[in-house]
Amino acid sequence: MFIAVYAGARPLGRELPPLRDVPQSSALHLIYSFARDASKDGNFAFYDAWQLEHAVAQQCGNQRGMLSLGGAGFSWGPAVGLDEWVGNASHSLQLMLDRFQLIGLDINIEEGLDEARGFPEAMAALIAFLKAWRPSLLITISPFDDTWRHYKPLLQLAGDSIGFINYQLYAELESPDTTAQQAVAVYERLAAEVGGYGKLTLGVNTEPDEKRGPQLDACLAAFRVLKARGIGGAFVWALENSCGCGYAAEAALLRIAAEQQTTAPHTLPLQHPLTQQHHTQQAHQQQQKAQQQQQESQQLVSGSGACCCCVS
Repeated sequence: MFIAVYAGARPLGRELPPLRDVPQSSALHLIYSFARDASKDGNFAFYDAWQLEHAVAQQCGNQRGMLSLGGAGFSWGPAVGLDEWVGNASHSLQLMLDRFQLIGLDINIEEGLDEARGFPEAMAALIAFLKAWRPSLLITISPFDDTWRHYKPLLQLAGDSIGFINYQLYAELESPDTTAQQAVAVYERLAAEVGGYGKLTLGVNTEPDEKRGPQLDACLAAFRVLKARGIGGAFVWALENSCGCGYAAEAALLRIAAEQQTTAPHTLPLQHPLTQQHHTQQAHQQQQKAQQQQQESQQLVSGSGACCCCVS
């Protein structure tokens, strides 16, 4: 199962914490954020080269790194032809992925998608080039409700090459009072659109001050339900936010991901106990009625001499 956390973006100015303190697991992917082509020509570089070098140098144990493109405040809109943009992007990203020994690429471009053309086609071509270069490269995309209409065509063009959809749930359901049931409902809708839960990951926001989206207890309850339905994993925004509470979200998601599924909580316990009691009584009454009808039918069969399988 894919568990990831975005790192290096300095949300609200917070510095990257020591990676040795982060839960150690081969399932946890560190998504370094963000690489951008400032000249809009496809030549990508990390927004702060020292930050990326500092982060990668800290990786320890079985931690694995990925590279994310774009992020908030960065707009799509190539200043060159799409073919040239794709060629430059493929070359520059291969150099970065190789240099820092990163195992995957996350596409997280959020702005400018309505104004500029060619996003799905260019990204699909870029993914094709990168997968031909390194077939094992993990590709993820990170849409939310406002950008989903632009990422769906990309998914149609490059679906087999895209490993996971890191859907930013907290951007759609921004209230910290969002319930687990509401979170599950969003993923039910998405699963219907993409043909299942396997590529979807649950978005968890750990911002401690400006709380956004369902809080941890609700997220974990939703994750258990969605895991039973086959969800691909979960991701956290962001590591710099999580460090203040001891990486509780990352640790809990890893723990749930590793649990053996002994029972399948496909649904949340939504009913009030009195409602459940009412349904139980109804079921008992229906069972008694069915038994009575069966006895009456048997009496009719016995009296007519007919075979029981002939009784309608």
